[in-house]
Amino acid sequence: MVHQGVRFLAAAFVAAFAGCTPAPGPSLPEGEAAPASPDAPAPVTATTPPPAPREFRAAWIATVANIDWPSKPGLPVAVQQDEARRLVRAARAAGLNALVLQVRPAADAIYPSNLEPWSEYLTGTQGRAPEPAWDPLAYWIAEAHASGLELHAWFNPCARAIRRRSRRSRPGTSRARTRPS
Repeated sequence: MVHQGVRFLAAAFVAAFAGCTPAPGPSLPEGEAAPASPDAPAPVTATTPPPAPREFRAAWIATVANIDWPSKPGLPVAVQQDEARRLVRAARAAGLNALVLQVRPAADAIYPSNLEPWSEYLTGTQGRAPEPAWDPLAYWIAEAHASGLELHAWFNPCARAIRRRSRRSRPGTSRARTRPS
């Protein structure tokens, strides 16, 4: 978990600094001044860029192969929730304003779905629901919003199976088996 935490913070800092350069905007013709108002930002010039209305400073939270969360499959729900809460707090402390959570890691889902089986990265067995029952995605949304962060769902609709696991070993409900092409 420490190694993953360091990688998470490193990715968070890269994401934070990648958004520091505002996009170029329109400039005024040479010699023309912007109208002054008490609330107006400084005029846009060749050396003063326009203010960025908002930066997207986010970190990716990968669930596939338990890269970032949960730290290993089959953890008790309370431990998974604690790990999620710690990642949200670390993102907030790093000055991020959003998280991008992988919710469909490998032809499965980390939320209740009628189309895809439960992810093996939660319980250790694809298709087996967590016990006690809970909705990890709803939990992540609530934790992120309570910390003032956006949560974006990262879907990977093309991931059918991971190399280490054959399509035949997937549950019968997995789209990797029902629609292999």
